Amino acid sequence: MNTNIKPRFEVHKMDGEAERTVVTPKVDKDGKLLGGFKTSKVKQDAGWMVYFPSGSSIHIWTAEEMERQGFLSDPELVNMESGDVMGTVSQTSLRSKSEQVSNRTRNSKVAQV
Repeated sequence: MNTNIKPRFEVHKMDGEAERTVVTPKVDKDGKLLGGFKTSKVKQDAGWMVYFPSGSSIHIWTAEEMERQGFLSDPELVNMESGDVMGTVSQTSLRSKSEQVSNRTRNSKVAQV
């Protein structure tokens, strides 16, 4: 039996606001491109962090981008050796499962000896 089955991704909403650098092309008053770019800092919602089983992660700023990338739906379970889809994930978090296991270990009589 294969035990290397993981969710395709995990999403965590970040708290608060963050400063984002926005880069736009330089244009004249008629809208003609002049070449080069100008940058500005914008405060906006902190967005989401999306974590992948490989250990990589991405930061996504907007709900529209989350929808476009498909991260607002429930992730599929994937066999990490074959790449086969094994079903969908329940609403429990990998982080919460990890905390449950470590709490159970700390509270056990074996750990207290």
